[in-house]
Amino acid sequence: MAGEKAGEVAGETVGAADDAVIRVRGLVNRFGAQTVHEGLDLDVRPGEILGVVGGSGSGKSVLMRSIIGLQQPNEGSIEVFGRQVTGTDATEDPELTRRWGVLFQGGALFSGMTVAENCQVPLREYFRLSEPLMAEIAAYKVAMVGLPPEAAPKYPSELSGGMRKRAALARALALDPQLLFLDEPTAGLDPIAADGFDTLIGTLAQTMQLTVFLITHDLDTLHAICDRVAVIADRRIIAVDRIEALVQLDHPWVREYFSGPRGRAAASAQKGGRAAASAQKDGRAAATPQGARGHTLEEA
Repeated sequence: MAGEKAGEVAGETVGAADDAVIRVRGLVNRFGAQTVHEGLDLDVRPGEILGVVGGSGSGKSVLMRSIIGLQQPNEGSIEVFGRQVTGTDATEDPELTRRWGVLFQGGALFSGMTVAENCQVPLREYFRLSEPLMAEIAAYKVAMVGLPPEAAPKYPSELSGGMRKRAALARALALDPQLLFLDEPTAGLDPIAADGFDTLIGTLAQTMQLTVFLITHDLDTLHAICDRVAVIADRRIIAVDRIEALVQLDHPWVREYFSGPRGRAAASAQKGGRAAASAQKDGRAAATPQGARGHTLEEA
């Protein structure tokens, strides 16, 4: 899924794809005298995990909110699944909104509801289902994100930060969406929890055939699971490509972000992880008796 062009300059169509799940053209967002986006273009391809990065205040979350209809831009057009969402209240189109799920910063769980009840909110909004069926679906989603059954009747305040993130993800997946928006999903998590969350997202994206729009500052996340990365700078998307290509881009923010100490450490860790995974895989293969095989997901 790697991009074919690196370092496309602002003002050009970046990451163009004829079958784009999300297509943004000429996006302009202003708040008073402050212009956040000016002529922003972006295409998100089916089935990819697209990381979105940029400096603080560059408008990453504003871009996401514009795409899902919570922020009406001043100019430009946005299409999701071929439907125009600008100039209309996309949140009032159930045929569209039920095809995506959103994990907001901090999770945004309803504090007065249990985890199971939070997962049932989208089900109640779009369907008329029996209480036992909704409880069964909620329990399945809780298990899907790696939470134990006893987490379902708990309130958000009774969960750790990592568990709250997973509970919010379970709610975002309640309707089996095709498109998943994640806003800083690993922010505030310790390295082990963040790594586990990355692995979870990668696995779910593959098994559910999701397209993922992922806003993050986490370089480890970008290296671990993102197919391409879109860089917001100078009020627009300046490039969309694989990290290996982006590091060659001659832009001060990109150089500092990807080639600074943390960027180099993340790249080194990812290389080491790939080598260890390969060695572990080879070791398992050598130890597997002839004719033996693992169970598939369908058999599990």
